[in-house]
Amino acid sequence: MATSRRSQDVGVVLHRRPYRETSLIVDCLTERHGRIGLVAKGARRGGRQSRLEPLREYALSWTGAGELHTLSSAEPQRGVTLQGEAAICALYVNELLMRLLARDDPQPRVYALYWACLDRLSDATDREPALRGFEYRLLEALGYAFSLQVDANGAAVQLDQAYRLDAQDGLVHAGPGEQAIGGATLRALETDRWETHQARTEARYLMRMALAPYLGTRPLESPRLLKRLRQMESGGG
Repeated sequence: MATSRRSQDVGVVLHRRPYRETSLIVDCLTERHGRIGLVAKGARRGGRQSRLEPLREYALSWTGAGELHTLSSAEPQRGVTLQGEAAICALYVNELLMRLLARDDPQPRVYALYWACLDRLSDATDREPALRGFEYRLLEALGYAFSLQVDANGAAVQLDQAYRLDAQDGLVHAGPGEQAIGGATLRALETDRWETHQARTEARYLMRMALAPYLGTRPLESPRLLKRLRQMESGGG
């Protein structure tokens, strides 16, 4: 039988859902323990634990061993306020972490990447680069990333060449008729310097291909919400 123990860490809420009559199951990304599952007993009756909200850091304390732990306390720390498209982008980041991170697998680098991304999402001009950088560096932290500097043969990436992503080998030269990623786009992703709309568009496609093998077949919720928001803003219903 697993031994119950008390643990503490700072963390942010990724997802929460009802549990039994009055409780919640809360998935949190923590600084030292990685993604953890917490049962917040009685949270749906009100009180301090009912205010466990996404995009806010908490000083967490919990007990227990196994896949789900019992939340003891959650004291608010820092947070960010995002609205509209920025909030949906943050939801997308949370969905990525829910899909890619196993529970109780420490990922200290990911926690820093997460807060850096949220800070950038508050800048209306910087959302696409913030997401692309987070996606790539998340894959890098988890050991899934491909090189941005050399292709599958070990040759240096050239700015004037066209590439595609091979799921097994990494970057290979794109053939006629294949959707290509320019070397300049790869440089933009590597250096975080985004000077053209083309680089942003190609990087979005590239990271979609890179993430696909790890996300499973169930669609993400955030793209649907973003599409709906844009329809409403344009008067489309």
